Amino acid sequence: MRGTILGGMDAALSDRPRRLVRRARAAAIDLREPRATVQSLRALAALARRHPGLTTDLQPRSGKRFLIVSLTDHARQVRLEAIVAKALQLQGARVSVLTFRSARRGVRLLRTLGIRDLVFYDDFAARGAVDETALRHAVEHARTVQDFKTLRYRGARIGRQSLSSVVRARREPQIDLERQDVREALSRTLGYAAEGVHVAERVLGTVAPDGLLMIERGYAGFGSIFDVALDRGLPVVQFNSAHRDDAFMVKRYDGDTRHLPPRSLAPATWRRLVASGWSEERRRILDEELAARAEGRWFMAQRLRHSSGRRGGEGLRRHLGLDDRKVAVLFSHVLWDASMFYGEDLYPDQGRWFAETLRLAAQDESVQWLVKLHPALHWKLRTDGDTSEPAEYSLIREAVGGLPPHMRLIRPDDDVDNVDLFQLVDAGVTIRGTVGLELPALGVPVITAGTADYGERGFTIDPPTVEAYEEAIRSIPALERLDERQVELARLYAYGVFCVRPWRFSSFALEFLPLESAGHTLEHSLRYRIRTVEELRAASDLSALARWVVDSEDADYVDETALAAGAAEPQLSEA
Repeated sequence: MRGTILGGMDAALSDRPRRLVRRARAAAIDLREPRATVQSLRALAALARRHPGLTTDLQPRSGKRFLIVSLTDHARQVRLEAIVAKALQLQGARVSVLTFRSARRGVRLLRTLGIRDLVFYDDFAARGAVDETALRHAVEHARTVQDFKTLRYRGARIGRQSLSSVVRARREPQIDLERQDVREALSRTLGYAAEGVHVAERVLGTVAPDGLLMIERGYAGFGSIFDVALDRGLPVVQFNSAHRDDAFMVKRYDGDTRHLPPRSLAPATWRRLVASGWSEERRRILDEELAARAEGRWFMAQRLRHSSGRRGGEGLRRHLGLDDRKVAVLFSHVLWDASMFYGEDLYPDQGRWFAETLRLAAQDESVQWLVKLHPALHWKLRTDGDTSEPAEYSLIREAVGGLPPHMRLIRPDDDVDNVDLFQLVDAGVTIRGTVGLELPALGVPVITAGTADYGERGFTIDPPTVEAYEEAIRSIPALERLDERQVELARLYAYGVFCVRPWRFSSFALEFLPLESAGHTLEHSLRYRIRTVEELRAASDLSALARWVVDSEDADYVDETALAAGAAEPQLSEA
């Protein structure tokens, strides 16, 4: 999405010379890279031979219409979008795909797979649409990070989305608005996000979909499309990675739920879990799921696992040189990645939360603190080609200098197993990380520094203000373990997230490079297991997803088998 969108819809669609120029530029990409183009065409021909049924145009003449927001040239994502489109078409829905003309590989792949109804973002770009004066005025009067977070353009939350994009691109957890280069980056990104608002309005007005499907929706540009759709009352379904290699989290959003992460449990899902209660069968299923994750059965778990072996809780205590005082762990997020997508934070940005919590921890020697950097931090940086020191280290130096004797740093690649760590910890601190599910299920209290999807469910400590949060941190010496009811609520929520919510697929596979060959990347391919239309029709995973997308209004895709498993007599009241 380059350039600035200028102009109204009529100008965009009637400006034939400009559209012809865009098409010519897109076609010129193939001429500049002839070898890559030939290789791509050969690969597509081979794909069509291996999977003839997937090349069939299955678009019905009538029915609900869904718009898949693709906007990518990455084959694995386009392959996912194409097979989901096929499933929706077999469920009686029409599917359009929004992409770029410049995404040549993606466009060719979609057409090879029989997806003909393509909508090109470029064709809806026109001159004069963005209110540059109003945007400039808003930027000039935004004095704080909170001002930017609340900045909206025609209803879209472009301020929050632009902050997320700038923080991610610069990999700087703290936002210093006094720096001119930061303000300039924000101004450029806001212009780009505002551009996306106008394109979204034109596209949705022309296509008139009944709903949207997206993978990315939090950064500038994608976020504009997401918000414009929700503000028009259109549901948006998001796909997001799960903890397993063979599953995605799938959630349907509306205007009231746009702040929630894809893993979250909708009120209806939570009520069903609470009503059916906790049981030994659910304990067994959850324990097996978490054990597979902890043991590195899935690629992402392998990527995040750096321990050489288990020591046990007391063995780790000795390894880290801890005594018998309480142990609290500050679980750092990747402070610059997706840092403002979800909920509301107590602090302006995650960098300030991290620094202020460090200062609080340094003041109390009655608690031993472990500062655990996120296990994905180093390889995310290396994947980005960034070999500089992570910003987290400078934040530590600026906040407390060297860590005092009662504090220990656990680096991303340190030899520490989470199972061992969870056995010795007495309290956890996060904004809204997964530890807020995992530790309470073991009876360990967790203090949050922002609204979390699992917050206010009866098993976490959720201070509403900075002052209350700081008091909660100071009160850790007196903090007790959770009671039985709190533990069961936490386990129910964890069961919902890890066992009930994932959509497990079998019609295709995500194939990662072996860990020893993958280096610092997450490179993988998506391989189809289906060859014919008959196999596509018989695919129970795809038909279950398509029924939920097309025929249901439920916010959560849920595995009904997992939800019914081990259902007990009602034991708990909803928190």
